[in-house]
Amino acid sequence: MELSDEELAVLSRTDKNAMSELLSRYTFVVYSKAWAISPEFHEDLFQEGLMGCLAAAKTYDPDKGAGFATYANRCIKNRMINAIKKLDSFQEEPLDEETENMCADKSELIPYNVLEQKERAQEINKKAATVLSDKEWRVFRLFSVGLSYEEIGYELGMTPKQVNNAMQRARK
Repeated sequence: MELSDEELAVLSRTDKNAMSELLSRYTFVVYSKAWAISPEFHEDLFQEGLMGCLAAAKTYDPDKGAGFATYANRCIKNRMINAIKKLDSFQEEPLDEETENMCADKSELIPYNVLEQKERAQEINKKAATVLSDKEWRVFRLFSVGLSYEEIGYELGMTPKQVNNAMQRARK
């Protein structure tokens, strides 16, 4: 039996396999959000989003009434927005020549596992497009950029329950 996101979030505090499963479920969501916010800085935002997902798993409280997906999406989005704000304030300060040369090749700053996660997200995206029904695909894409079930339902003319059902099928 497959565990829910809420169960995995609670287990992930003590079980690395649960954390790994939870991150793999949200990798595409994080990647899609990063790309939607800024195609130019999507790799940096992807890393920040993964950190937001980790933080969500560590701080999620099922007794607060929100589902993990809702909570995680908020944490991921907030982490990315804060990164953009920091980047904006950092870019306003001119760099001296030495600092600029040190920062010229940022490719070595990207950890291997993040690149691996990015490739996995792209694979999931390709597979999802061929495996999911048209309705599931549309629901999944809208959810991955941060819309709530109510907002998705409004966009697609569905009830929140229908959106939830489509998301459950898409996740499987």
